Amino acid sequence: MRAPRHPWFIAWGALAFMGACGGFNNGPLEEGTVRGRLLGAEADVAHVSVLGQPDLRASVAADGRFELTRVPATSVELFLVATRTRAARARVEPQGARVTDLGDIDAPQGAFVTVRMRDADGKIPSRGEVEVEGTTLDDLKLDTSTGEVRVGPLPAGCYTLEVQGDKHGKVEEEVCVREGESLVRDFILRGEDDDDGGTDDDGGD
Repeated sequence: MRAPRHPWFIAWGALAFMGACGGFNNGPLEEGTVRGRLLGAEADVAHVSVLGQPDLRASVAADGRFELTRVPATSVELFLVATRTRAARARVEPQGARVTDLGDIDAPQGAFVTVRMRDADGKIPSRGEVEVEGTTLDDLKLDTSTGEVRVGPLPAGCYTLEVQGDKHGKVEEEVCVREGESLVRDFILRGEDDDDGGTDDDGGD
């Protein structure tokens, strides 16, 4: 006579089989939610994103509250723009399938970088744009009346600027800024096949 099979043994075996065959969906356990409140936020410009993953972003409500979902459950840094002049960065380590509350965040004065573009003949390009790599500050259009792009607000830290003009190759430069700092960077843009494009550091204001 065969001994009856225990239900718990059968269930455990089924779970082990599913795990071995990739039957579990671990997605929710690998992502979390981050929420908080940006003090004094201007809702029409305020937003929050993951530094290095700008597609992971959230808007900010009129009262400054935000909730950013699907954040990887690992150590990440948030890029927070509170107003037209204030911004912050915040390190956070979300927990999978949980909510991490950062509480109130009082963003300090951000930095600004004025990018000046000229071609090899010293003329203003007909079109141009600037991107701060890994952030939501991208496709910042050139003001062709001045040949400048004002980039910011930037929280204190280091960033890579990508500058490109019409029919000109892309130029990259790393820039580090302090809280409330204003810098000027001159970029000489050359043809797309010319690798001699570069920058002239004109210092800060």
